[in-house]
Amino acid sequence: MKRIIIVVLVNVCLFSCNTPQSKTETGATHIKEAEATSNPIGEWDNFQQVWLENTAADMHRVDTDKKHQHYHLKISKTGMVPDSISLEITQGRNGKHFVEKIVLPKDVFSSENINIDGDTLFVKGMNHFEHPEPYRFIKARMFSGWLQYPVKQFKDSTYFQRDLQLHDQGGMAELDIEGVDYTVELTQLVYGKKIKLMKIAIYDIPLDSVGINSKSISYAWTSPEAKRLGINLRKIVSGWTLIVAD
Repeated sequence: MKRIIIVVLVNVCLFSCNTPQSKTETGATHIKEAEATSNPIGEWDNFQQVWLENTAADMHRVDTDKKHQHYHLKISKTGMVPDSISLEITQGRNGKHFVEKIVLPKDVFSSENINIDGDTLFVKGMNHFEHPEPYRFIKARMFSGWLQYPVKQFKDSTYFQRDLQLHDQGGMAELDIEGVDYTVELTQLVYGKKIKLMKIAIYDIPLDSVGINSKSISYAWTSPEAKRLGINLRKIVSGWTLIVAD
């Protein structure tokens, strides 16, 4: 128990800094007031922030002297220390690379260094989040879905992958067939720095090869609040439905 309490105190110090600022869709900055929240639990991702800073399209890109790293946060309750929160940090697409798992006091999420405004979590501090501008994480909504692919060897036959899961902040899934490379991506974006949308895209390359500027073979878009979306390219079909928490 003593060891856990020390971890809490040390990691609170990692986020000691000035009041966080956020970059708007047009690139301007403004102060984010600390707002109390009772529900930081869930998964958060700053893919949209990373995409805006790294996209090759001038009309979408937000120019910055120092780019943010791509992190995924999984925040959950922990019974080890009263009123504490477990924060798991992973890096990269689909949170593939584990960074660290730390324990923080619950009230740190309404502090001047870490605060939640609606579905956006702002983090600014030392260690992993050292940056002049706050890291801007958006609450990730989980979707369940499927992929369908025709099997050429058998007439009118298809290969299905069901019960897949991904999130809408750059989450990806791929078709698991030998010699077939198709990846589906679900993400929320800001088009032209003004229009918020959710996009489903299909790539004809393996999941690990998809980057910020990879070109999809086709995509469709809808509103960020959508609970169901899909795409039908005949050769590959995919559909996704929001997972509603109990």
